[in-house]
Amino acid sequence: MIRCALLILMLLLSGSCVAFRKESTVNATLTVAPEVTRSTWMFMGNEGVVFKSPYWEIHSTIQNAQIVDALPDFYADLLEHYTTVFGELPYPKRRIDVFLFADKIQWQQKLEQMMGNDAKEWFSLGRGGLTIDGVAVLYHLDSRGRSRVTLRIAAHEGWHQYAESVFINCLPTWLDEGIGTWMEGFRIRSGKVRFTPSSNWDRLSTLRKIVSNKRLESLDSLMKSDPSTLLATGRTTLLAYYAQLWAFTSFIVEYENGKYMPALRSVLNSALAGTLRTPRGGWLHAFTSSPVELEKEYEEWVVQFVKPGSSWR
Repeated sequence: MIRCALLILMLLLSGSCVAFRKESTVNATLTVAPEVTRSTWMFMGNEGVVFKSPYWEIHSTIQNAQIVDALPDFYADLLEHYTTVFGELPYPKRRIDVFLFADKIQWQQKLEQMMGNDAKEWFSLGRGGLTIDGVAVLYHLDSRGRSRVTLRIAAHEGWHQYAESVFINCLPTWLDEGIGTWMEGFRIRSGKVRFTPSSNWDRLSTLRKIVSNKRLESLDSLMKSDPSTLLATGRTTLLAYYAQLWAFTSFIVEYENGKYMPALRSVLNSALAGTLRTPRGGWLHAFTSSPVELEKEYEEWVVQFVKPGSSWR
């Protein structure tokens, strides 16, 4: 199974961000944890490193020591976030593989190793990353020693990897991608990671345009959309899809102090147990007996959500 994430680089580097009332904070200094081993690694003549922990195996050819040294603890913090933010979820039983390359050429070479001629289909992805059969293949997108954009993609794809490793049933695409976008938001202050779902300026900016132009999709249409199909229609369409999934996931978590969170936990627990089934009438019925009322709540909420200074942020 291949899942992709596209982000707008210039928007993520703009420095603008906001914060939700609810946030998950992980206080972790970005240093290599004692249980992590480090060794050298070579890829196509490029020198790199590989970190191994009980849960992650991270290969990287990035040459910036500050960024590379931060990777093990950032991924450890991600896993703690994934397993606690929606209630208690299990840690993976196998090590999850990540390849984070220094540039796009190396990234393409790795895709060709894994996918053969089919890899070229994904070269047009541009600034993004793929998860292929549980393996994340990413490349560094930042400049001047920064890593924020790269790590946001890592957080998104890391969720897909985690979900694939622990859930018996695949989550519906709209929810898997929605949670992936919701996981992208974080801040680093004094070497500590704070996960703030709305620290995601590109998603908010795109969503504002959609709401302003009155082009918000119905939830039923959004849930039935497929990102692979949307990729073929153009970058703008795909970015609009992700922004709306980010908004709907935020709505599920935040609306009326978590009104719909028990339903979300039920979906996740069913996927964990292998009993997840599409509800009769569609996925909205997993959250409410009145989809029309939920849609109305969402549409009213999202208009307020995108306003500067909204009480939701």
